Order: sequence, then C-alpha cells, then structure tokens
Amino acid sequence: MQKRTIQRMGWRAGALALLLALVCPATAQDWTYRVRPGDTLWDVAGEYLAPSVPWQRLQEHNRVADPYRLTPGSTLRIPVQWLHRQPARAKVVAVNGDASTRTTAGRAAPVTAGMSLGSGAVVETTPEASLSLQFADGSRLLLLGDSELLLERLTRLGRSGIADTRLRLQRGRIGNDVRHLRGPAANFIVDTPSASSAVRGTQFRVEANAAGTQTEVLEGRVAVSAGARSALVQRGYGTVVAHDQTEVTPVTLLGAPDLSRLVPAPQVTRAPLAWPAVAGARQYRVQISEHPRFDSLRLDVEVDTPDYTLPPLEEGSYYVRVRGIDAQGLEGRDAVAHLQVDGLLQPPYSIAPAASSVVRTHDVALSWTRAPGAAAYDYEVAGAAGFTQPIAQARVKDATTATLGAIPPGDYHWRIRSVDRAGTTGPFGDAIAFTLRPMAEVTAIDRHAAEAGNTRQVTFRWPAGQPGQRYRFQMSRTADFREVTVDKTVGEAEITLPRLRSGIWYLRAQTIDVDGFEGPFPRPQAVEVPCRFCRIGAGAGALLILLAL
Repeated sequence: MQKRTIQRMGWRAGALALLLALVCPATAQDWTYRVRPGDTLWDVAGEYLAPSVPWQRLQEHNRVADPYRLTPGSTLRIPVQWLHRQPARAKVVAVNGDASTRTTAGRAAPVTAGMSLGSGAVVETTPEASLSLQFADGSRLLLLGDSELLLERLTRLGRSGIADTRLRLQRGRIGNDVRHLRGPAANFIVDTPSASSAVRGTQFRVEANAAGTQTEVLEGRVAVSAGARSALVQRGYGTVVAHDQTEVTPVTLLGAPDLSRLVPAPQVTRAPLAWPAVAGARQYRVQISEHPRFDSLRLDVEVDTPDYTLPPLEEGSYYVRVRGIDAQGLEGRDAVAHLQVDGLLQPPYSIAPAASSVVRTHDVALSWTRAPGAAAYDYEVAGAAGFTQPIAQARVKDATTATLGAIPPGDYHWRIRSVDRAGTTGPFGDAIAFTLRPMAEVTAIDRHAAEAGNTRQVTFRWPAGQPGQRYRFQMSRTADFREVTVDKTVGEAEITLPRLRSGIWYLRAQTIDVDGFEGPFPRPQAVEVPCRFCRIGAGAGALLILLAL
C-alpha cells in the first residue's frame, strides 16, 4: 500500500511539474489582481488573503506607498500561498438513470440533479446511467455508466477564481471540458490506478479499466504520467497506459465519422443510423442526449458496424454523437448531429408470435398490446418475398388479436401498426420472425397384418407429421400407463413389434419436433389381441363334439 501511495504521488508530481514547466513561466507564482475604482489595500486583503496574512505583507510585496489610494487599472501581485483556501463544491447538472453517492462517513444517497457534492464524495453509476458535474471554475465532467469517481479534493482560493480540482477515476469512463485555468495554483488532475492526467484548459476523456488507462485529448494539451515517465499529449492524440507500464506513447486518434447522411427528422419509430466506415475503426460508440452539451445520456452503446437502429424515442429534440474506436480501444474524434422526433402514432408492442419462436399449431394467432390513440391496427405477414408481397394482411378494429388462415409450414415475419379514428396510420413496428411447424397429434394408430410368411411380428402406423420430426410410441396394459411395457422413439410414423400376448393393450404416440420439443400425448387407444391357443382349443372341442354325434 505504501509503495502504491508513493507511486501515485510521483505520478501527480511528475504530471504537474511537466505541465507547469511547459505552459507556465517558472517565476509565475503570483496571482495578479487588477485594481477597481474605490479599492483600498484593506479591501483586497480582506477578500483574498488568508486570515493569517496581514495586509502589511501585501503592501510590502507590491511596494505600495499609500494603502488608501490605489490607481484603478493597476495590478497587485498576490503570492498564491497567501490566498485564502476554501472548500469548493461540485454541482450535479443532470443525471439519467440510477446513480448514487457516498461520503467519507459512509452515508449513501441517490444522485439527483442540482445536488451539491464536496471533497471525499464517491459517485457511482449503474451500467445504463450517466451524469454531469460542474466544478467551482465552471469546468464540467460527464461520468458514463458503470463508473466510480472519487472527488478527492475540491478547493477554491478566495475570490480569485482559482480552483484546485483533483479526481480519482477508479473505474469507468469520463469526458471532461475544463475551463482555461488561471493562476499557477490552478489544477485539474485525474488519477487512475495506472496513470495521472493533468490539464490547464482542455477537452479530454479518460477511461480506467482492467487493462489500464486510456486518455484521449480533443482540445488543448494533457500531461500524462506513469511511474517516472511523462508525456504531453497534444490535441488529436491519445495514449494507452497498461498497469505497471512506464512508457507513455501518444498516438493519433481516429477522425470523426461523417454523419451528413443522417435523416434529421426520421418518419419511423426506430430511426436507422448509418455512416461511412472510419478507416482503422473496429467499433463505434453511439450516444444520444437531449442536451446539446451531452450533460446526460439517453443512450450509450458500442456497436461493431457503422450503423445502429435507435430505440423508440419520445417526441422531442435529440443530439447524436458518434466516434470510432481503434484496435487499442482509444476513442476518436466526435461527430454530432441533430435529430428531431415528431409525435408519430406509436405501433403496439407485439406479443405473439414472439421473436424467433416456433408456432406448432396449424392456426397462427397474432396478438399485441393496445397503443395510445389507436382505434384499429394493420398487420402484415410475409414469407421469403418480403413485405412487398405479403401473404396475409388485414385491418383489425377494436381488438388486439387475429387468427391467420391456413398457410404452409415455413419461416415468416409479421409486423403491425396503429391506425387512429381518422384513418391516419403510424409507422410499422419491428418485423418479428417466427417459424410455423405444426405438431401433428397422433389420434389414429392402425394395426397392420403381418407380412406373408411372418407370423411373429405386428406393425402399427399413424399419419406422418413434418419432415424431421420423430415419434415416441408407448404400450401398456393399463389405460393410465402406470406401467409401460413398450416405450420406443422412432424416426418414421410406424413401429414393428414382436407378436403381442393376448388381451387388451393401450397404445399412444407423441410427436417430437426437430428442436426436441415434445408434443402432448393424445388419449390412448385400446386394441384387443385374441388368444391364439384359445382359438385352437375351441376348434378342437368343436371337432370332438361333431365326432361324438
């Protein structure tokens, strides 16, 4: 633990030293205050200096002759260490989904918009949630789903506008929009288990996962440190730092996708998005938000191909953000498009047949939910030719079920849409695939005579079902089949057995589908097998009677 603490301190010190050396003058440890009309040295000292620093030190540091008279527009140099340090707060700007926070005392609470969080607070999001925070200097952070963030230190220095913000991303992904930091003591540092990122005004993203840390710089520059190594990552570059890795090597980020072909106001419930593939992208991240700054996300998904079908969205204005993901997992530049969803008549939810289900009856029963504003529903059923040539279609009024006429076994799709009282139709819902493969119920089993010259076997046959289906045949001495004498599975609609003993037999057969689904057993049939020796005995007795006469 001590080694990790020392290592983390080294990351922070290295990142901060690199950033200050590159973007700040070495002697710029003073914050500059511009004098306003009516200011006195006591006024400035009271507003900005720590209580332990007397105003005389400020007078001496700036060689002010008359503390009662300060020239408007002139400047006062105030050493940063003299400024009054105060705890700062982070405000929850927006939240979507379930997120929680816990304090250093261990108290947990749900995160809500407008909530104020202080140093030491831990914020966690569920996989489907997102939220944004605003810090004392106006900088913003977007926390994505399945993330854990510690607000390690939130400090502001008097009324100078200088903020010292230190965060620790334990896991997950954040996007940051950091205001240009004023003053040498201004910091915005993000630590992860494997790296540290320090900035002074930029847009960048950080992800902490099991493999390590990813940093992607969209604007400005970010000093990334790992161990004793540091690198200044420029705009349009990113870096991946694995656990226990000391090298920090910036690589070029993927370019932004081209979203110019997206339809800005799609007239379908689930809008299809598509864009040209980005060279080098193995995946894409798609985000939807009601906020132009993406303060919270309605949707955040990764897809393998340059297209995605949006889920149903309520009427309103939305923003789509897409970026490519390269082989290392670095996410590239963003492309943003506006999307307007009109108040379309929503299709009902399909109930049956369910997606990829198998209908095992000859009749296909369609069912769906009621949709708001719908007075009727149009359904279509299509085979291999698609919905340009539906095999069945109809309008159903004041009902949520329909039964199709006889159609041959095979693979089909069905879809449904709403119709209002004026006859206006909404868009069709998603096409639902199903397979029709009826299960024949074996209700008639026939016994066939033995073949010529074969008196030791008996054959039973019944009507065949669909190709590939099998059958389970059973025989018992009792109608309840408590004790089964014959129990065999066959691939054809017949079975040949050795000649049965005389008496009453009960028999039945069930159909087994190609996927192993077993149909019901029908009512058993009874068959009587006569006693062969009884017939011989009866014939012999009759012969003796005739001889006696």
